[in-house]
Amino acid sequence: MSNTAPKWSTRAYREGDEEGIFELWKAVYPENPYDRQQWLRWWHWIYRANPRGTGVICVAEHDGRVVGHAAEVPLVMKIGGENVLVGLGIDAMTHPEYRRQGMYLAVVRTRRALGEARGIRATYAFPNKLSYPGQVNELGAFDIATMQKVVKPLSWRNAMLTQTRNRLLLAIGAVAGGLLSTTFFRTSKSPSLKGLKIAQVSHFDERIDGLWRRASSQYQVIVVRNREYLNWRYVAVPDTDYLIYVAEQTEAIVGYLVASRKQADHARIGVVLDVFTESEEIAQCLISEAITRCRQEKLDLLYGARMTGTPLARAFRRNGFLPLPFVKAIHITGRSVSPGVAEQLQDPKNWFLQIGDSDET
Repeated sequence: MSNTAPKWSTRAYREGDEEGIFELWKAVYPENPYDRQQWLRWWHWIYRANPRGTGVICVAEHDGRVVGHAAEVPLVMKIGGENVLVGLGIDAMTHPEYRRQGMYLAVVRTRRALGEARGIRATYAFPNKLSYPGQVNELGAFDIATMQKVVKPLSWRNAMLTQTRNRLLLAIGAVAGGLLSTTFFRTSKSPSLKGLKIAQVSHFDERIDGLWRRASSQYQVIVVRNREYLNWRYVAVPDTDYLIYVAEQTEAIVGYLVASRKQADHARIGVVLDVFTESEEIAQCLISEAITRCRQEKLDLLYGARMTGTPLARAFRRNGFLPLPFVKAIHITGRSVSPGVAEQLQDPKNWFLQIGDSDET
């Protein structure tokens, strides 16, 4: 880090900063294709349309130019027996021309102060390798747990197109994949649950609040999954068409699953973002239904993420999902200004998190 005083300063978001933030995104991630209007729609959804209020946004500015950024998305999380306002830390960025000047630490510290002033009592994040050691050591955050990515190949040949275009290797891979499917990716028969029906829906109705009340007692640390939150997270999001399935029994919703689809390197990939149910057996049935629907849509690969030892992890495994080889687990870090809350957060066994609890769309 340079010994000279920085020429930039940090401050809270001001109306219109999103234009400068968009330019910062392009500078930090130049390899990504950008549609300005589409990005602005996404930005307004996640930061301005949130049912828990405007996002907590901090920028670093130099000569009227946004050169750094960090933000929190306010969410309500059940921690123990209490609903707590928390922040999901996302989008920490430093312009390439301003790196190694301490900007990352400065904007995150300012963001944290802004969040605490809003009543945010805890934060969690999914840091990348660039966040270490700054976030964990210098910012007082702590490692919480990890989520292991798991995968279910649906078309071995097309899935392998993401790795090679060699015809011989593709042919060998398809045969080997078939053998792997019968050996390692074997699917257990879904349980027969009396009266259980699974339907695809366009939104979450009021019955989802009943599911939350009944099932949330299984978990100590979990984002509140009520109707308001789920419709914002998976229905109101712009330019994204999620697959939403609900499991019904005696006219009550007893579980749901949300998945997305994306094109990546010659393969169509499905992502299981969120599964929340009253039981492991219902989760197994919903994941099985998602596999069937994704096959019908000609997807090549389906993946999700699991926290080891949970009923959801077992439901993935019984549907033939296996950990992705050579892929690092997703790390989760946290911090709290409340000692009792911090104690709950530091025990990884308390947590229930999935890909949908991040900002991935």
